[in-house]
Amino acid sequence: MIENLTGLIAVIAPFALVFFIIRMKHERRMREMNLQGLSQEEQRVLADMGEAARRMEQRIENLERILDSELAGWRSRMSL
Repeated sequence: MIENLTGLIAVIAPFALVFFIIRMKHERRMREMNLQGLSQEEQRVLADMGEAARRMEQRIENLERILDSELAGWRSRMSL
């Protein structure tokens, strides 16, 4: 019984993988087309938000670096 399932999976898996890859490429193209359809004002706002997120990420990394150097083990004391 398991040998039959293994063979079936071996035959179906490549087709599923190809389908997944094609679907991901299609979704990526649709996202790119949607981004190109934005007005210049919307593109500017989106770029500004991306830049703000990048700066915030740098600040968080700097704060974590400071905490790591001054309060060793602070991460293990944090409760999520």
